[in-house]
Amino acid sequence: MTIDHEGIGRRSFLVGSALSFLAAGCATSGGGTSPRASSSLAPTSTANPLGVEPAAPLEFYNFDGGFGKEWTKLPLDLYRKAYPGAQVKLTSGQELQKQLAPRFVQGDVPDLIENVGLDTAALVRQNQVLTLEDLLAAPSFDVPGKTVEQTLLPGAGKTGFFDGKKYAQPYSYGMSGIWFSKTLFEKHGWTYPKTWEEMLALCSEIQKAGLAPWTYQGQYPGYLVNPILATATKAGGGAVGAAVDNLEPNAWTHPALVEAASRYHEIAAKGYLLKGTTGLSHTQAQTYWAEGKAVFIPCGSWLENELGELLPADFGMSVAPEPSLSAGDALPFETIMGGPAGELIVPAKAKNPQGGKELLRILLSQQNARAFSKLTNSLTVVAGAADGLELSHALGSMRDVINAAGQNVYPNWMLGSWYPKLLREVENATAAMMSKEIDGKAWATRIQKAADAVAKDNKIKKYKR
Repeated sequence: MTIDHEGIGRRSFLVGSALSFLAAGCATSGGGTSPRASSSLAPTSTANPLGVEPAAPLEFYNFDGGFGKEWTKLPLDLYRKAYPGAQVKLTSGQELQKQLAPRFVQGDVPDLIENVGLDTAALVRQNQVLTLEDLLAAPSFDVPGKTVEQTLLPGAGKTGFFDGKKYAQPYSYGMSGIWFSKTLFEKHGWTYPKTWEEMLALCSEIQKAGLAPWTYQGQYPGYLVNPILATATKAGGGAVGAAVDNLEPNAWTHPALVEAASRYHEIAAKGYLLKGTTGLSHTQAQTYWAEGKAVFIPCGSWLENELGELLPADFGMSVAPEPSLSAGDALPFETIMGGPAGELIVPAKAKNPQGGKELLRILLSQQNARAFSKLTNSLTVVAGAADGLELSHALGSMRDVINAAGQNVYPNWMLGSWYPKLLREVENATAAMMSKEIDGKAWATRIQKAADAVAKDNKIKKYKR
């Protein structure tokens, strides 16, 4: 399987609010290092390149979301085998703010965190996470003669940077797009639409067939944000996203963004949403979709694994890029937004930070990445790990879309990681738009006002790309 780029994970949709209360008196000194981290170093060797204290206990916090936690068994067992004297603990949950924020304040944090919900930028500012350059430069766990970074897909080691230093390492590799049933399409003789005019025409046809054209994870409007941004990137080019991330004036009122938002608003305005969609949880919307009550749903690459046995065997689960606004788009229809996702961080106040990095080295091994793909029907950032695997229809479809995009794979915008409060306003505006309270133009104006406020707020650290 040849894959040149990667997609987006749930993180971009579910980034939580800032850990503002951490700011008072809990930051360590030294810009990403701490006395605890440096004193935990044991002598390094070929078998222990990161200087792990062999008997030190280890705790891994796993986000118990679309990938579940069964996938964590192999890497933790490999760690136990390498360090048999260590007590290894797995903690899982979905509410990182509630479960981990107090632990950051108390200095009692896990050694490695699968971060879905914590504000990484705030943690970096407060010196709460360690840099990972030593991990990338360490020898691969199971590929002789290569460093960890050399075993990753192109660009996979180049994300997770703040002010030129690497603080987070993504693990999964997927894409966001529009999902549908190939079986249903074949039954009705439908063709996936490549433009929005074709999409709206097909929606009318679908409705006449007695089905709802669209649904989405209504309680989490962030699931629709990425399709809007992807559609705008396709229309206006990569500079559209850079202007947004850089908080440039009038970035959100760019014609490509206004038109993209207006098209998704049109789905709601024309009655093409499954009734009650705006009040659905992600699991409810996805279940209704798998039951055939709606034809299209936007989501990331974890959708198949999250559906599990709810997905009919003959469903033909398939994904496609968002339709183009017009033939005059700056980028071709095949363009997608994707890239490394599934951020992992090592807290600076961890009791065994080098152990946390070592577990991450194990996670990025060929054997573990291959097992992850088999278990979750998802790709990782480890190059070649899924080669030769028998792929599900959904994963094969995703692979084909990524390969068809070629160099036209654009990373998710940094907005969510850099400015979580602004992302919440984007999500709130999207919810209002899909509830038909505002239109696409008002959506853009409302978000631009919030972005301008962030740009003018000297208390908020700014980033550039």
